[in-house]
Amino acid sequence: MVLDGIRPDVMRSAIGDGDAPALGAIAERGEARWDAVSVFPSITPAATAAIATGEPPSGTGILGHAWYDENEDEIVVYGAKTETVISTGPIKVLHNNVWRMNRDDLIAPTIFESLDDVGVDAACVHFPVRRGPHEHPVRMKTVEGYLKGSRYLSPSVSGPKEYFLGDLFYSTEFGTNGRNGNGGFQRSVGINDEYAAEVGARLVAEKVAPFNLVYFFHGDKVAHHEGISAQRRHVAKLDGFVSKIMEAAGGVDEFLAENAVIAVSDHGHAPLLPKRRFVNLAKVRGYKVSLGARAGFSAGADIVAVPNGRAALLYLRDAPKSVADVAERLSGRKGVDLASWREEGWVAVRRVGREMRFRPGAGATDRYGDSWEIEGDHRALGVEVSDGKVHYGDYPDALSRLWGCLASSRSGDVVLSASPGHTFGEVSGGYHQASDHGSLHREDSEVFSIACGVPAPEKITDVAPTILAHFIEDENGVSAAKVAEENVG
Repeated sequence: MVLDGIRPDVMRSAIGDGDAPALGAIAERGEARWDAVSVFPSITPAATAAIATGEPPSGTGILGHAWYDENEDEIVVYGAKTETVISTGPIKVLHNNVWRMNRDDLIAPTIFESLDDVGVDAACVHFPVRRGPHEHPVRMKTVEGYLKGSRYLSPSVSGPKEYFLGDLFYSTEFGTNGRNGNGGFQRSVGINDEYAAEVGARLVAEKVAPFNLVYFFHGDKVAHHEGISAQRRHVAKLDGFVSKIMEAAGGVDEFLAENAVIAVSDHGHAPLLPKRRFVNLAKVRGYKVSLGARAGFSAGADIVAVPNGRAALLYLRDAPKSVADVAERLSGRKGVDLASWREEGWVAVRRVGREMRFRPGAGATDRYGDSWEIEGDHRALGVEVSDGKVHYGDYPDALSRLWGCLASSRSGDVVLSASPGHTFGEVSGGYHQASDHGSLHREDSEVFSIACGVPAPEKITDVAPTILAHFIEDENGVSAAKVAEENVG
């Protein structure tokens, strides 16, 4: 179960106060990590792709909720605030989210594909990254009407054996629909957490597939619009959904006796300042910036800026010549915490006038077992190196996460992370009022990981390998580590 955007301190508080007994039962009988780590940018499409594949953004090809495709000279938006969807075009965003992201842009095999390779069927409810070997037709007549002659929509999608996305796609007719939920377009096609819980419970009760992934997204929206306190109150409702799924097996005892379970969030949330929270990237001294849903180099721009909440991807016409200069100009701006870029086989970081660079190699080792060559001022990332060990501060797993972003050319040439309390907003120019995410900072980046029957993952990139290892060991009795490495990477 993936609970979008729920902060680990929020979940820990809810369990401790008795407001999340179902999730608390999983933690009590298994284990919980309150400092597990997301990817960078810590934003939903990038994070859910990492959960589904075990790869960082550079390995999945999914860098955020928006990026600039230089080959097509267009901004690709997978989904965002209403004004961003409208400015991009609702049908185009639907195409990008439902079809393009999985079919065209995702470059890593998913857990659904890897499980199918070893003969394990899977089910997916509402999770955005769900590519698999089975085709599922569009079910809604209102959407079918757009298919005729449409350059964007297709009559089916590929997914696991059982796939549910509101009333748009469903592989099994359970005699229910999702149109009682909240929220504009999503309500109109039945995509809401109440429906996810209903379908999740039916999957468990009827033992439809050995592996089920159920996604609850509304806690993220609550934080964006109402703040962290509202998210804390919402967790009780989320726990009710989890309880409903457990009750479908006969209760907590029966559910945990029959199933291994992982409950994880994909990213955290950082509260925003009440005023002057927005960092406008429309102007960079000495450069012409193109910004917006129609941004591109075709208009003679030097920089195409693509905001992704508390992260931003900058694409430079004159890279690599101008990269260091642009990074220096922006890293000192209010609301910009740090700038990072690729530099001759290294990743460089500039923050508060300090600069360092690093790359994988023989050197100090961090808590995750990765070793690094590091040059320059370690304080640029708040990293301490002593006795051959790397210790992270406010930027958890910073070296691996930055490398896992900038290793892809889709990330652009300079990647920005916002200061606490600030956001770059979205390509439409809009931004969230209460809370946002996307940055390298711990508030956005730390997630909870609760598991019973399998180890609780330390990183969201550990989720898919953990699941694959569990099923391979149980179903085939072969080396889980060997096959996990081959199938998930």
